[in-house]
Parts: sequence; C-alpha cells; structure tokens
Amino acid sequence: MNDSENKPGEIKPSPTLERHAKQLELEKKIEMNMENIQHKIAVISGKGGVGKTTVAANLALFLANKEENVGVLDVDITGPNMHKILGISDRPEVDPSDKSILPVRGPLNIRVMSMAFLLDSDQTPVIWRGPMKMSIIREFLGSVAWGKLTYLVVDLPPGTGDETLDIMQLVKNIDGVIVVTTSQDLSLVSVSKTISMAMKMDVKVLGIIENMSTYQCPKCGYESHIFGKEGGAKVLARHFDIPFLGSIPLDPQDIQFDYGARVSTVEGKAKSSFQGIFERLYSEISKKQ
Repeated sequence: MNDSENKPGEIKPSPTLERHAKQLELEKKIEMNMENIQHKIAVISGKGGVGKTTVAANLALFLANKEENVGVLDVDITGPNMHKILGISDRPEVDPSDKSILPVRGPLNIRVMSMAFLLDSDQTPVIWRGPMKMSIIREFLGSVAWGKLTYLVVDLPPGTGDETLDIMQLVKNIDGVIVVTTSQDLSLVSVSKTISMAMKMDVKVLGIIENMSTYQCPKCGYESHIFGKEGGAKVLARHFDIPFLGSIPLDPQDIQFDYGARVSTVEGKAKSSFQGIFERLYSEISKKQ
C-alpha cells in the first residue's frame, strides 16, 4: 500500500479543517502582534494621486524623529510605492528560529513591510483577486516580526476595497484613520465614501488633510488653487462633523531626499504644514495610553 493511501478505517484528514486551523493560528498571531503595538494609525483616501503615501511617509518620519519605535505597513498590494518614498531597496529576511518575516529597516530605523519587497522588480504586476490580497495582508499582520512598536502607520490603497476592509476588521484598537484628499470635486466625492465606510465600521476618523491645496508661482508669487476650489475639504469635514487637520501646499522645491526618504525640507511651506498637523495629532494620540 502506498504511504499516501489511507489504511482501512482510517479517517482522511480534512483540507477544509486544516485551512481553518491555520487561519485561526494566524489570527492569534495577528492579535498578539497588535497587542505589542501601542498606537495604530491608517492613512486612507478616496482616489489615487492625492499624496496619501507621501503623508503616511512623512507621518512615520515625524514620529521616528520623536524617538518613537515606528513601523510602516504598505497595504497597497497592487500598487506599492512606500519603498520608493522611503528610499528602501533591501529585502526582508526570515528568522530561522520561528520562520517569522523580519521587516526591512528604513530611515531612522523605521520597520517597513510592503508587497514591493516580494516582487522581482517595480515593473512586476500583481494580478490577484480579493482572497489572495486578504491572505497576504493577514501574513503581513501576523507573520511579520514587528516587535514592540509605539506606532504602526498603515498606508492603505485608495477606495473601500478588500484591503481597507481587512485592516479595519483585523487591526484591533486602531486609533483611527487620517483621510487625505485634494479639493477637487472628484476627490471629495470619492473620499466621502471612505469616510462613510470608516464610520459604519466604527473606526474613528482622526481628521481630513487637504493635500496640494495651493501652488505659489515662484516668479510672481501669485497663489492659485489649481486642484479645485478653496475650502472644499473644510466643507466636507463640517458635513461629517470630523476635524479638519490642515492644508499642505504644493511646492516642488519643498520636497527633497532627506534621511534617504522623500520628505519636506525644514525651510519649505510643506514642511511647516506637515509639522503643525502632526504635532497636533501626536499630542492628541499620545494622551491615549
């Protein structure tokens, strides 16, 4: 008799029960990992191209500059780019003792995990359906050795898809979400759906950031709202009765590579805006112990 064949009267193992057992084990690991992280903040948007990942990266660097232990999880499975903004090209390693994944160390010792680290190149597409995305997100939450962190910043893809739903369900005691938008009508309509989703999921909305709010001509000094009407994000914040955190101006000269990452310079208007917004958030969140 072949070893793979069952003996008479022997019960065949159930693949369904085995999968269920593995899922329960992974969920326990997720719960244990999340208990070791004091504060969890997700950065979301309604549509792409509004600077959500730039906000998430700057937030992580701000917190790391406060000498906090910080992790960043890029949950944009099909379009990861946090590694580019943080200037990371390393690959994660596996701890041989327990087979856990060791996050890549980024600038200021930030621990980073992204789908980009698992791809052959930045041109490699991820052509996955929902269940596969959900599976890798669970692995990122449960199988990555995040260790003890003060803050985990989660960079979510735009919209209200599987990735966003998964994070809102799996990350227990999440402090809340920061919503990033421009003042374009299309962006405001899209982001209102994301805000409504968070509220239905009973996840706190920490506030709205209006990114790329104005552009000042370097020659004449004229300031223009090139991405929509003035105050659109403020109106949306009042509509949902959530905080308006502030506006970030668009100024290409305010952005440079610093600490190996694409962040705002000290002298620029964008840096000053980021700093003010994050200081207020930091003061509010750090009160929650």
